[in-house]
Amino acid sequence: MSKRLHAFFMYALRCTVILLFISSCNKPDFEYSIITRTNPYQISPLTAMLQIKTEKPCRASIKILGKSPVEQSFPAFSDSLNIPVVGLYPDTINDVVVTLKYDGGEIAETIKIKTDPVPDDFPTIEINLLDRQKMEPGFHGCDMHLAKHGQFNSVPFIFDDHGTVRWYLNLRFIEEMAGPFKRLQDGAILVANRHMIYEFDMLGQPLKKTPIDDNYGMHHDNIELPNGNLLICVGKRNEYITVDGEEIISDSDFIILFDRESSTILKEWDLARHLDVDRKDINHLRPGDWIHINGLAFDEKDSSIIVSGKNQGVIKISWDDELQWIMSPKRNWGKSGRDGNGADTRPYLLTAVNTERKPYPLEVQDGAVSAEDFDFPWGQHAPKLLPNGNLLLFDNGSVRNFKYDPNYSRAVEYQVSEKDKTVQQIWQYGKERGKDFFSMIISDADYLPNTKNILVTSAHIQPGNKYSAKIVEVNYTTGNPVFEATLYYKTLNGNKTFAWGQMDILYRSERMELKY
Repeated sequence: MSKRLHAFFMYALRCTVILLFISSCNKPDFEYSIITRTNPYQISPLTAMLQIKTEKPCRASIKILGKSPVEQSFPAFSDSLNIPVVGLYPDTINDVVVTLKYDGGEIAETIKIKTDPVPDDFPTIEINLLDRQKMEPGFHGCDMHLAKHGQFNSVPFIFDDHGTVRWYLNLRFIEEMAGPFKRLQDGAILVANRHMIYEFDMLGQPLKKTPIDDNYGMHHDNIELPNGNLLICVGKRNEYITVDGEEIISDSDFIILFDRESSTILKEWDLARHLDVDRKDINHLRPGDWIHINGLAFDEKDSSIIVSGKNQGVIKISWDDELQWIMSPKRNWGKSGRDGNGADTRPYLLTAVNTERKPYPLEVQDGAVSAEDFDFPWGQHAPKLLPNGNLLLFDNGSVRNFKYDPNYSRAVEYQVSEKDKTVQQIWQYGKERGKDFFSMIISDADYLPNTKNILVTSAHIQPGNKYSAKIVEVNYTTGNPVFEATLYYKTLNGNKTFAWGQMDILYRSERMELKY
């Protein structure tokens, strides 16, 4: 085949124009055309847009064929349709069945869509366990950030049950870390960097780009409230704390309420107002990063906020900015406030109790040792409220018992009694896996509503220098995994150290539908 003919053939596969005349019994010929645009917005390579013209109004559905087929129907009824295709296989000539239903009949045609390989720096994905009948529906969404010699390239992606990436957003153009990747109630994909909020659709079409006040810098987490507004973890410019009698700049210790419609900040919460900024028993970072807020959960029952502070513990504050409780080892808590002249924090500390509601010994309360059936969270991430009102989170186990001795990480469920200020451990998974499941940073735990399983992401495991992540779906009742995948990081553009932007990281993972 000549080079010119080969080029024409490849072009025809990428941009296919199909004009067919289909005959059916007692019906006139039905004329239609389909034009395919692969990666229409240039940042979502495993998607396409079908521009369909028909002689009479119809509805369309699509099905991507393969080991893990993806199909979707669309409600629009017209003779001119724009149909998104999401979930193409990479480096493949994909077979996509397009079905058109019109008044009095339907037709189906298989079109072909060519895609490029995923980038070389993506992790290698290995499926270790798959019991689909016991698993939550959906594919596997990953909030992935690839090292870039001191910065990050953010490339959120979704892979299927066979470990094949089926969708990703190439956000390298942002030129810094943007996340966490999440899908909002209206279907938009949201990511944020320090000073900008981005919203896209699944084809990569930019929907909105919103700057926030320069006095605030976003980091680590944002959550969508039922009304569509966002709670966002931030640092605030020119805020100081007093540590050991010295005034220093603080960071990562505010929460803001952000109105997505008006792009304005409606409210802020200052965590230093409630906590002891001079307590540094768990803070092994810099003194100004005294709490390091890394996760939020919203309790609709009383409009309160659960805050994960990596360097202090888990805190609950009211919508009216009042401290409710602190879940943390009791060692060395003192007065609150940026200057340390506020209220005593100790009355708000939760007391750990066993199944008989009896307190554990003082050495457990203090955090010096762990009980067999209870431990506080250490360096935790990703708080979630369960349907039963309990709290689920990922307990990284960093500096467990105030020691730098990596032992285990886990997903853990706690029951908090606000009335008597107690906390009881209800469930955990991961402790039994020891160091092979230990992740000192990042990671995630999610409740899966259909199966009531728990999805656990130990996101930065480091046996030797071979960094990896494990995504495990666990049956809540039996404690047995029903799915497990390992992502082996390549870190092609970093020195593979814990320095910022020098190692690939999977911040979180989600079980999610692969659809437009």
